[in-house]
Amino acid sequence: MDCVEAIARLWEYLDDELAPTDSEALRAHLSLCRSYCRSLHAFDRAFLHCLARARAAAPVAPAALLLRVQEHLQQPPA
Repeated sequence: MDCVEAIARLWEYLDDELAPTDSEALRAHLSLCRSYCRSLHAFDRAFLHCLARARAAAPVAPAALLLRVQEHLQQPPA
């Protein structure tokens, strides 16, 4: 796997959505790559960790926000 493919498939990897062989190929690439891939992977993992912590601190969105989102989703496309 090269850097272009690794970066394109990184979110699938982080979301555990890759087939085992693809996941292993990406993991192997990350272990050897000294380019942008490794730092991007670290940044994206840290982002997901922060997101999980924020979600744990406030597991339910405020009612007003939920209502606004639902109303927006029910509007026909412009």
